[in-house]
Amino acid sequence: MSKVLQIHSETRGAHGSRRTSEKLRSQGHDVGRYRAHSLMKKAGVFVKRRKKFTITTESKHNFPVAPNLLNRNFQVDRPDAV
Repeated sequence: MSKVLQIHSETRGAHGSRRTSEKLRSQGHDVGRYRAHSLMKKAGVFVKRRKKFTITTESKHNFPVAPNLLNRNFQVDRPDAV
């Protein structure tokens, strides 16, 4: 269990049971995937899940684009002038 916790902290929670069992096997422990899963469960260790990438901007559209009125001239005389 201490090795599982060590692997989990080294990888910042990115390795699941498959990669944890591979890492343990490379260190000389005879641990399969399901045994690694049960050890992780006993230790209270879980994998951080990746968030799904969502597209928030649709830039390929035929809508009119607003004109650039300021033209990077941010010095104005009074409010609501541009």
